[in-house]
Amino acid sequence: MHRRCATLLALPLLALLAACATPAASADPQQPSTSATPLPQQSYWPGQEALMDAATQVENAALPRWPHTYAGVSLDVPGDVLLVYRVPTRDFDAEIRALVPAVTVRFVDTPYSARTLDRWIERVRADVAHWQSRGVVVHSSFVELGECVTLEVAEPQRDAAKLAAFYPGIPLCVRKGWPAVPLNAG
Repeated sequence: MHRRCATLLALPLLALLAACATPAASADPQQPSTSATPLPQQSYWPGQEALMDAATQVENAALPRWPHTYAGVSLDVPGDVLLVYRVPTRDFDAEIRALVPAVTVRFVDTPYSARTLDRWIERVRADVAHWQSRGVVVHSSFVELGECVTLEVAEPQRDAAKLAAFYPGIPLCVRKGWPAVPLNAG
């Protein structure tokens, strides 16, 4: 009985070792081994897929339902937390938590919704040629979740006051930027 039990326990171990063994000795040396290549769909952070799925659910539900509240979503993967940016509004938090009960949600108060900031950044982006003709080099523009429209310019100290005066009421974050450098595959 003891010998049979030991054999039964050893068989799965032998099968596991055989499955994990790399066929390096019999493989063609010209062919690269793919055993060390991570799988694209495999996550190395436990819970990452659940957070990404929850973020998609929140985004799809919140944008149309709460356009003046919802500001965006981000992930704290190491902390296993979904961060939902929003203008504080009654009932929003409870409804979002009920939408994704399997993940931890933390809410971040913001002064502006995504819809408001998107409207403002469209206006600012439409004026890039105007600024280029006046010597203000705008390298990029984007939205800081719920906070401001960010403009990365060549000379922020010189141009920030001009930009802010041209867009009263739009919260601008003017920073130093650099031109985009495309990366070549070769």
